[in-house]
Amino acid sequence: MVIIIKKILAVLLIIAFSMSAVSVSGVTSELYDNGDVDRSGSVTISDANLIQRSLIFLEKLDSAQAELADYNLDGSVNILDVTEIQMTLADYKQAPAEKSPNPTVGANVKIYFSNNKNWSKVYFYLYNSATESAEAAWPGRQVTSYTLNESGEKVYSRTVNVDTYDRIIFTDGNKQTVNIPLCRASSGFFISDSSNSKAMLVGTYAYTGADAGTIETTTLSYPSGYNKKIWVWTPADYRATGKKYRTVYVMDGQNLFDGDHQDNFGGWEVTDAVESMMSNGGRGVIIVGIDNGNSYRDSELTPDLGEVVPSYRKEFSKRTGEQFSDFVVNTVMPFVQKNYNSSRHPDDNMIAGSSSGGLEAFYIGLENPDKFSMIGALSPAFLLFDDSVWDSYLSRFDLSSEQIPALYLYNGNGDYENELYPDFIAMYNRLEMLGYRKMKCSTEENAAHNEAFWRIVFPEAISWCLL
Repeated sequence: MVIIIKKILAVLLIIAFSMSAVSVSGVTSELYDNGDVDRSGSVTISDANLIQRSLIFLEKLDSAQAELADYNLDGSVNILDVTEIQMTLADYKQAPAEKSPNPTVGANVKIYFSNNKNWSKVYFYLYNSATESAEAAWPGRQVTSYTLNESGEKVYSRTVNVDTYDRIIFTDGNKQTVNIPLCRASSGFFISDSSNSKAMLVGTYAYTGADAGTIETTTLSYPSGYNKKIWVWTPADYRATGKKYRTVYVMDGQNLFDGDHQDNFGGWEVTDAVESMMSNGGRGVIIVGIDNGNSYRDSELTPDLGEVVPSYRKEFSKRTGEQFSDFVVNTVMPFVQKNYNSSRHPDDNMIAGSSSGGLEAFYIGLENPDKFSMIGALSPAFLLFDDSVWDSYLSRFDLSSEQIPALYLYNGNGDYENELYPDFIAMYNRLEMLGYRKMKCSTEENAAHNEAFWRIVFPEAISWCLL
């Protein structure tokens, strides 16, 4: 009889776990992270246990706790929330203290050049930006073998060890392209502009033969009272797997994807970088673009760190970057993590942007190391604040801590970039002096301030951060 009663109780407990669910009210608890049900300041196994006890009516959650307990953001509290908390905590315990290169990704990458300008000769000039050593004297090694693409253009290719040579220039011995970073997210290049007689701009493409991914758009309510457009791109293998994907959140989503850019410089072509990285052995990545193509951009992407320097005060006096940061962390990320297989682990999330977006990415990453372990700050507008403001702000952080996100910094020194460059270098030196451990600085002497250069740098940014 005792055995039968125990079996009945076990069945009742299983039913309680599987069928019971606490309906989540509209009351919020903004002071605590999602999952921090006991409001201790962090999500622990105690929170999972508290949810379990509430499901079998041994504990009663108040409305704020019930909202925090909805860990997977599906609108109710049930055993799935308990499981996800347990799995997330297990991932944290297994995470290494420092990120290490993905062992499946080799340094030998096949680089393609589509000769769309019909050069009679094609040379690959390879060099190392750190040591300034070149594979061969200018103009490099001539490549003679080629295939024809669908447009009848000759496509030349070589396998390059991107640890040995991290920069390339394509040339016919006279005309040449700009200097191009090479990395594990590199693949195909073509000349996209010939108006610059000194160095031609290039476009990128993923020479993989694989199906392209899928892009979906939605709008989310922004606190200022309007709807902001969001783009979510998932790679081709996304639907075929049940795994969680790393996710890169990028400002200026209107300029990231083919056909969505607003000027004559083209888009960032971010999907090409991800597809190329995957073809070279890397894992898939979700790209989330956040629209900043409106009159509020200067305000939304400028954090309120202090007074802006006088020469920029008129344009950037409204500093609502904190509100934008909250929108990214508390609206965009929960939406993506609820509706897509996006990992919640900070080691799998990166924040990136250019110009004012680079400044805002730097700010969001430092303020939210529990959400992001990687920052990509391209041509960041550090010049908006003087040294005293930066010294005061950065003093809040222990920049030598392992918890500080890895930081990829890039800035050119050409048209308009040269205005940003001195403050960029000063910031790099300041961060280095303050003990910032996980940091890479990349510069290009003649690079201008536009998407044409950011698209050839973005692959290096995600390759360094994600691999």
